[in-house]
Amino acid sequence: MTNWRDQLQLDGEGPVYDQIRQAILARIRSGSWPPGYRLPSEADLCDHFGTARMTVSRALRALTEDGLVIRKRRAGSFVAQPAAPAALLKIIDMASAIPARGQSYDYECLSSGTIPASKETARLMRLRPGARVQHVRCLHSADAKPVELEERWINLALLPDVAQTDFTQEGPGSWLLRKTPWTEAEHTVSAINADRALAACLGVDLGAACLVLERRTFQGDDVVTLARLTHPGDRHVMSERFVP
Repeated sequence: MTNWRDQLQLDGEGPVYDQIRQAILARIRSGSWPPGYRLPSEADLCDHFGTARMTVSRALRALTEDGLVIRKRRAGSFVAQPAAPAALLKIIDMASAIPARGQSYDYECLSSGTIPASKETARLMRLRPGARVQHVRCLHSADAKPVELEERWINLALLPDVAQTDFTQEGPGSWLLRKTPWTEAEHTVSAINADRALAACLGVDLGAACLVLERRTFQGDDVVTLARLTHPGDRHVMSERFVP
């Protein structure tokens, strides 16, 4: 098992507190330190970096203000669990949601590969056109009927290890929820009529109404992932109960 001291190194650029922040942030973004992971103590970090406690505290405070770290008195600092959005829709993991409805769940990875971001994808992900992203297409089914076509683009600058990840057994959405935290999510809902390719993939008639949920998740100002989730209109319902 890799020692955390081997993982945290300063790059020599900028204020020391920000170098410490960036070093910890890199471990969180990569998934090496997943949600709930307990960070080394302030005293251990001071000893490791050879710096004053005030400097380490400032770095942790910045991560806390960004929503990536939770500091608990006497317990220490922990990588934050993603909070459920207070808006219309939660981020739902189909691998858990479908069995919870009493249905059998099936998953198929249709493709996964590293590609250059198109102009539109780059705009949505706040990247330069042509930047390398991981593109994954997969199908989620309930009782042997497709209920969601997931098409996802993942920012390799934030999660470089995803290029070597095997998505044949686990969907990218489940993997991301388990591996890396997010601070904000944005949903856009629209409707389309299935073209021939989509109709064949979802097992619906040509021209059938489909619901499309486009989601971006963020870490601060950076887009972690862009997902386009397409559902047959007669097989999927989104419902959320909320209070003012």
